[in-house]
Amino acid sequence: MKILLISLKGLGDTVYMIPLIRRLREKYGGEPMTLVVRDRKCVELFANCPYIRPVLIDYKKTDAASLLGHLRTVLALRRENFDVSITSFPSNRLVYNLFAFFAGAKKRITHYYAFARWRTLPFLQDCRVDSDRRKHQVEKNLDLLSCLGLDPAEGAPDMSLWLAPPDEDYALAFLREKGIEPRTDLVIGVHPSISGAQVYKNWAPGNIDVFAALIDWLAAEYEAKVLVFCGPDEKEAADSIIALTKSRPVAVDRAETNKIATMLKSCRLFINTDGGLGPLAAAAGSTTITVLGPTSPAVTAPYGKNNTALTLGLDCAPCYMYPYESTSPAIKCKAPACMGIIDIDMLKKAVRGHLGPGKA
Repeated sequence: MKILLISLKGLGDTVYMIPLIRRLREKYGGEPMTLVVRDRKCVELFANCPYIRPVLIDYKKTDAASLLGHLRTVLALRRENFDVSITSFPSNRLVYNLFAFFAGAKKRITHYYAFARWRTLPFLQDCRVDSDRRKHQVEKNLDLLSCLGLDPAEGAPDMSLWLAPPDEDYALAFLREKGIEPRTDLVIGVHPSISGAQVYKNWAPGNIDVFAALIDWLAAEYEAKVLVFCGPDEKEAADSIIALTKSRPVAVDRAETNKIATMLKSCRLFINTDGGLGPLAAAAGSTTITVLGPTSPAVTAPYGKNNTALTLGLDCAPCYMYPYESTSPAIKCKAPACMGIIDIDMLKKAVRGHLGPGKA
């Protein structure tokens, strides 16, 4: 069977496709599957996977040259005559349904959402599976297998990544250069998503002090070597956090996705706010503690039993509206209180739950 997979979202959402991809490969084997993504980090995620051919298309670029490139990509995909296309969760957008339709697979599969049916044209896809609000993204994606006559619940979801020796060598060399020996040192990763990139992940700058205090506590209480992960739009905040610390953690601010994944794999614990590195860390085998604001832990928190999701327990949360009440990322609160507070005592309690009492 010739399969087209569509994940026009970010890194975390694409990581949550991995169990679906592995099940499809197990069932159908054969030629590589084509996966359309809009982020180069997602292309890098599958660099070592022998049965995924990533295709990059940044549909948000709308200049004339980009639009012409998008058209060429869609026409090239259409000429491949796919038997089936599968658009992963969340997919309640007009552009996703149009893309799947014009790519022209004989059978087109996605989720069903009751909201904005006439604006997003979901009927352009001919098999739609109910998107249960109570299920995690991983399970929602596996539910799409039912359109192929397969049992979504068969076997445990396999989240494992495709990491290669060069990725492992890079991480080991990087850490040793910074004076960290991952085989003997207790390595803890921290990813504070403090940026203006996305309203529902834009943790308040006041939390910089909290993260700095947490890092120094980890270094003192557990003699941990701490890595601070950050993307380009988070680097200023990460630098500010590091400048406030006494223990001087190591910044990890650039590398290909699988190299980042191997550094995450070296972390005994990974503490993060809502972002793509949490799912990646869990898939790499690290235990995660994730602080969530408007999004639902049941749906978006890193997948797996060893991971902890923390919320403030506010009555208004979760209030993230996409894809059930909006067709784009949006929250109900104009000034969400949950994004201004990270409870350091709650974080310390969660850390102790995974690492024990430390020196105290």
